[in-house]
Amino acid sequence: MTSVEAVDPAGATEAELPRRRRGSWIPIAVIVALFVGVAAWQAVARIGRIETGSASMAGGLVLPACIPHDDFWASFHEDEEVVVAQTVDNPSPWPVTVRSTDPEVYRFEPLDDDPVDDMTFGGSPDDGVPDGTVRSVAIPPGRSVGMWIVNPQGDTSMGPFGWRYFDGAPLRINSLGLERDVYLPYHGTLYVGGSQGSDELSSALQEACQG
Repeated sequence: MTSVEAVDPAGATEAELPRRRRGSWIPIAVIVALFVGVAAWQAVARIGRIETGSASMAGGLVLPACIPHDDFWASFHEDEEVVVAQTVDNPSPWPVTVRSTDPEVYRFEPLDDDPVDDMTFGGSPDDGVPDGTVRSVAIPPGRSVGMWIVNPQGDTSMGPFGWRYFDGAPLRINSLGLERDVYLPYHGTLYVGGSQGSDELSSALQEACQG
């Protein structure tokens, strides 16, 4: 008697069906493995971060010792050039590249060869931003770079009694190939207003402290 094998609509015999079904799981396993790998890479890459450093400089008004500071950093009259600087730290176990999204306002000093120089700056706020600053810099693990902040208020006028405050910088970092936007807090709050120049306000506060 001649036997007849059942054939599925696609033309496969019963003997071929289990083999085809087993083979169909291979692409799914590969996709799952890729998905898990990408998720793990992104999780590890996000460990890369930057922090506000401990060193800073500021022109404008710096509060005298008798005035409570809280998170105050400095204040400027709107007609003054606002120039301050602070360090940016990389506490991550691998290099992190930090990039300015607004190079007119935020600039970085190139990294020095000697880590001892990480806590120093290449200029003074009274002299403006030093030459040689760059838009982006790669910070090795445990190192710091200087970031200069210039006129974050732009050309907005606050009027004779208005004030604006600024407490952080929008930056972009790249860690292990993963790029993302971050908001780095300033060393303290920066105030820009139109009520009084920093020299006049400094003198008034000093007199109040001595009175």
